[in-house]
Amino acid sequence: MISILNLFQKLIIITSLLIFCLCENQNKIIDYDNHHNTDEMLAALNYVHATCPDITYLYDLPLRTDEDRPLRVIVFSDHPKHHEILEPEFKYVANMHGNEVVGRELLLKLAEYLCQEYNNGNKEIKKLIENTRIHLLPSMNPDGWEHAVQNTWNNTVPGKYGNVSTMMREYGATDWLVGRSNANDVDLNRNFPNLDEFIYEYNHLANHKNNHLDIETFQALISGKDCHNKPYQVETIIVAFWIMRNPFVLSANLHNGDLVANYPYDDSEYHTQMYSKTPDDTLFRQLAESYSYTHLSMRSQKKPCSTDVFENGITNGAAWYPVCGGMQDFNYLASNCYELTLELGCKKFPPGKELTSLWNHNQGSLVNLIWQTHLGIKGLIQNEDGKMIFNATIKVYQAEGDNWKYIDHDVTSNIGGDYYRLLVDGSYAVEVSYPGFKSQTQHVDVNYKSQQTDAQRLDFILESVSSKRSNLRKILRNLFNKDKETINWNMTLKRKMVINYCYHGIVFEATFKLHDDLYVVQFKRGDNELLFPLNIYTTVFDE
Repeated sequence: MISILNLFQKLIIITSLLIFCLCENQNKIIDYDNHHNTDEMLAALNYVHATCPDITYLYDLPLRTDEDRPLRVIVFSDHPKHHEILEPEFKYVANMHGNEVVGRELLLKLAEYLCQEYNNGNKEIKKLIENTRIHLLPSMNPDGWEHAVQNTWNNTVPGKYGNVSTMMREYGATDWLVGRSNANDVDLNRNFPNLDEFIYEYNHLANHKNNHLDIETFQALISGKDCHNKPYQVETIIVAFWIMRNPFVLSANLHNGDLVANYPYDDSEYHTQMYSKTPDDTLFRQLAESYSYTHLSMRSQKKPCSTDVFENGITNGAAWYPVCGGMQDFNYLASNCYELTLELGCKKFPPGKELTSLWNHNQGSLVNLIWQTHLGIKGLIQNEDGKMIFNATIKVYQAEGDNWKYIDHDVTSNIGGDYYRLLVDGSYAVEVSYPGFKSQTQHVDVNYKSQQTDAQRLDFILESVSSKRSNLRKILRNLFNKDKETINWNMTLKRKMVINYCYHGIVFEATFKLHDDLYVVQFKRGDNELLFPLNIYTTVFDE
């Protein structure tokens, strides 16, 4: 009897210790009153996924940083592993500058919030998750984050805080430069292919390309250097390919240093400080205001950081200061995605004890911006046989009195034939075209309702006609002609072209080839590879 009692008492003690350890570990993971280092950030994402396995999915972008850290993404959706036809996709990217850290912590908190509220039966959050595929990348520059923290710790008065965690909670970091760049001292938000230079040149032409500048992207990458003469970085390249290969509709890049919602263009034609609006300027202003108006203080007319006053809490990027090689403009010009840059506070690396207040200021705005993914129109594009058409062009004309104004920025249909076009309220004529088919135009009125989960549905069935065949190799030769002396061309294979180039001592291979009836680019580094379709009319090419 005594032995059984002793055994029972031991069992209670062991169970209590296990519960205590689990709770202690859990509290460390979800402690949002302090910053998370890389291991803690990954653990927090794992915890959220384990708590909500049916609506979350974790994946790493294909390559790791120079200091061997992953860029990990958590996805929220009722079918998180795959794109669902007619369900738009949204992304948040944070910590692009390693010492600008509020967005990193807000995305961890947002992940926990979405999971918790879904499990609690919050109707709004369940509706949002079941109708949107949401990607959260808390840190695009984990190496820079670690450098910022280590620099602060090295320069702290010995014994003042006892450990790094206490230092981050009570002090944060105040150096505005150390950790901003990645491990190779390159600013990632100046390191994307500068597609602005192409679009400003094209704008002088009567009939010009105005979207999906993917060949131009490869041309820039092959040059090996960004517009600041810095080598293209691993983080930049893999995020660029991530943007181009996924059907993102809306996005935001989270920074610190001021308090404002910034929208494209980030650069002007001659790199001067001036308002540089996109063809979607009205839409971008509305998207920016959707964040600033729901933020607790961003819309204030006071100088939040003793620098600038931003009317309605928003600004055009180039009107504030021009940025060459930014990710915001790259999204708009290389894909179907519309991106904002959100500056979330004056302090780049505030004390951890201030994070709860920052979450309270931003929670409503973070969720509200995701809802904007459902603005405008969406639909399916197929042929008479019911086969979905990839890469059809969607042109939009807005009614202005008795006239129709062309919005000079087209979007394209995805591989599954679905498309999404963000639009402000109004009357529109929508024209869909694809080589070998008759173009078709329909009219639609857009009237967005708060927290709607269905953009106005507008489907197209295109009728086929005879068309002149084009030659892919001729197009690629023409586009890359000015770089032909620096590129190793391999044209011996009928349906394949290989380009080898080197940056930062690493040889990359880009292979253009036919794959499942689509031309794709295969981008390789060692055993890792990226594969996605080229956004050119591929199904009507003759070899």
